[in-house]
Order: sequence, then structure tokens, then C-alpha cells
Amino acid sequence: METATPTIPLYYQTNSGTPEQWTPILSKSCTFTREIFTSVMHEMILNPNYNSSWILRADILSDSHTPPVQLEVGIPGPMQIPNFAPNRTILRRFIPRNPQRDAAAEQTCTFYEGSQDKQALVIYQSHSKTPEKSPYYLPTVRALAFRYSQDDEDGKIISIYYRLFPDVPLNNRLERTALHLLTRIHKLGNGFTAGYTKRVHHDQIIPRETFQTTYLSLRERHAKRLIGSWVENTDPGKHVFEDILIAAFLIELWKDMGRDPEAGFVDIGCGNGVLVDILIREGYTGWGFDARRRKTWSVLGPSTEQNLYEMVLIPRLLGGTVDEGIHDGIFPAGTFIISNHADELTPWTPLLAKDSQCPFLMIPCCSHDLSGRRHRQPGKGSQYACLVEWVAGLAGDVGWEVEREVLRIPSTRNVGIVGRKIGEGMVVEEVLRREGGGSGWNEWALALKVGGNKGH
Repeated sequence: METATPTIPLYYQTNSGTPEQWTPILSKSCTFTREIFTSVMHEMILNPNYNSSWILRADILSDSHTPPVQLEVGIPGPMQIPNFAPNRTILRRFIPRNPQRDAAAEQTCTFYEGSQDKQALVIYQSHSKTPEKSPYYLPTVRALAFRYSQDDEDGKIISIYYRLFPDVPLNNRLERTALHLLTRIHKLGNGFTAGYTKRVHHDQIIPRETFQTTYLSLRERHAKRLIGSWVENTDPGKHVFEDILIAAFLIELWKDMGRDPEAGFVDIGCGNGVLVDILIREGYTGWGFDARRRKTWSVLGPSTEQNLYEMVLIPRLLGGTVDEGIHDGIFPAGTFIISNHADELTPWTPLLAKDSQCPFLMIPCCSHDLSGRRHRQPGKGSQYACLVEWVAGLAGDVGWEVEREVLRIPSTRNVGIVGRKIGEGMVVEEVLRREGGGSGWNEWALALKVGGNKGH
């Protein structure tokens, strides 16, 4: 990206009333309007985690239009900038991704209107009094300024300025940070101009702050133990953190539902058993089963291992009965069914849930039909999108009020489908007949039991 040093000086008024000049860093021409610039800056204030992987989120502590909110003693208020007037002040707190390593930090973010119609300014002021108290994930400066200007000669320009600490000179890292921020502003601004609309909406069921706070707490208690004892030939980091994230979502979902920890859960196709382990250690009663035992089960401890079973599912709907190594898919009413990347069991989940009157969460992964065979569902979009629509449709057909959440997990297969309220719908057997009757499922499941196939 071709940039230049800002040629328009920017000043701030000191406490003594004398003007001091900001340090100009970078500038670049742009094609978008002042209104879009303001929208972009608001988006960046709300979501600093898109600018740095060290940041989990920002909590907005206050948001005030003119006159600015009366801030506590010691918190910097809007700076006095000649030819600009403040019209909005946001106080935000950064929540780091790793609180054991990095401290939280706060900033005062102020929007300004220029005395000329085509000017705008946004300033971030650090609350850190010294560079030593500034966290690593933020630039070590007292303040940053983002200026939008437009004139007939130079066109539209965005410029970045720093107010440096006296003993921290401009360095390569600060210059790289400015370039990164300037690039981000242009990317968002061009997207807004082109009419970009957000396709993925997170946090539709559980608020982000609530979910992430629980996740950080669970990660601190379980991550080191689980990664340190990993015995599978897979990436422990991905699997452990993914299951911690899902556990955090479930715990907050259950709180929202008012569920007692002893109400019970079952993880069908539980795989390595880590999710079951976390939930049990957090005080929830439940168990899991899978077609084949995993090495991980033996290292999770007796309280978990005794609640993990090697068995296959042959639903009562297909004539299945409880036998050694076989489960009939009938669970005590109210048991919460977890179907996390359960593959062949995924489309069965809402049907089993209706049959036993059990709420559920399913996170689809690979596409199979009710016979257990791999099958691409018809429809527009990717194979995964078609699978999600199909299984959500099955849930709706039998009466579930379907809720969806794009989960914050490190997987592209991240759509969570929740059923916690049920109304009138088709009889399960009718849906099963319409979808082929599950022909071949029993033979497939029995072959799994004797080791003839690989599956859930």
C-alpha cells in the first residue's frame, strides 16, 4: 500500500494552553466518505480483536454523545484539538486473550467534528501513565489520532498521528502498527462503500462477553492438564480449545435455560471424551458413548472414564433394543443431547430428541443420510451449508423451535443448532419414512460393533 507522511499538521492544546504538535506517521488517499470513515472507526473501537490476535474483545464501559460523560478522576477526557469539537466519547476496556500473561487496559476514544464540513477526527487515549504500564498488545504511545480530510486539491486522505511518550521514540514496531491500522481502515472503508453486509452473525443465543468470560475461566482450569496428558495422534491444542469453547457455550446455554447441573446430559459420538470430562469436572451429571474407545479415555481420570462407553446406536425407531454394546436411543426425558461433529449420528439427533423429549445441541460436520451412508444433500451452497439446512429442516419438521449459533470455535464446521422448545410437528416415524426409513443403518451399526467399519 503506497503511503506518505502526513503533510497537514495536527495540534493539541496542553493544560497550560499552549499548542503542541502531534507526530505525523502515515497518510494515504481514500475513496470513501467521511460518514463511512466514522462508521469504520466505530467498528474498530468495538472489535479490536480483528486488529490483534492478543486481544479477546473490548468491553464498552460508557458511550456518551455531547456533552461527554463525566469521567472519573485520573481518566483522560477528550483532548482539546484546534478546529475540532468532540461529539462522542467511548470508554473501552481491552480483555486480553491470555489474562495470565497480559493485563487488561483501558482507553478513552473520542470522535470529533471539524470546523470544516469535510473533516473528521478520532483519538484513542491510553490510560497507562507510563510506557512500562502499557500492555504489549497496544502501541506504546500516549495517544493515537486518525484524521479524515478532504479538499479539492488533494482529495480524500486518512492520516495517522502519534502522541509519543517522552522517553519512547518512534520505532519500527510503532510504524508497523500504524501501517496495519491504516490498511485495516481502508479495507473496511472500501467494503462499506461496496455495500458489504456481514454474512456471519455470532452471539445470537449467548452474549459474547458472558461466553468468553466462562471460556477464559474453563481454559485456566483445564487446558494445561488436558494438553499435557494428550495421547492421541492429533493436534491437542485444536481439540482441547475447541472442546473448552463448546463447554463454555453449553454451560451458559444451560444457565439460560435454568437447568440444574444434575438434569443430565449425553454426548452421542463423544470421540475423545474431552467435552464430557470438562462438563463432569464442572459439576454436571452426564455421560458419553462412541462406537470405539479412544486412548484418551484412560487418562481422563476415573470420574470421567466410568462415564464413557463403547457402544453403537440402533434406535428404537428401527427396532433397536438395549444390549451389550448397543444403545436404543431412548434417554430419560429432559436429558440434554450433545451431538458434536457426530457425523452419522447428526441427522438422527433431532429425531432422537423428539422421541425422548430431550433438548439438544448438534454441530454438524460430515454429510450422511439416515442410513449412515455419505450423502450430499441437494440445495444451493456448499456441501456443509446444504447439510446444515437439511438437519435444521428435520428438527423443524418434528416440531423443534430451531435456534442457530455460529460458534466461536477453531473449525469451519461451526454451526450450532439448538432445540430447547418443541411444539406441534410431524410424527418422527413419518419423517423417518420420508427420508428413506433408515434402511441399512442397523447392518452398518452392527458392522461397526465388530470392527468392520469406521465411524462415530
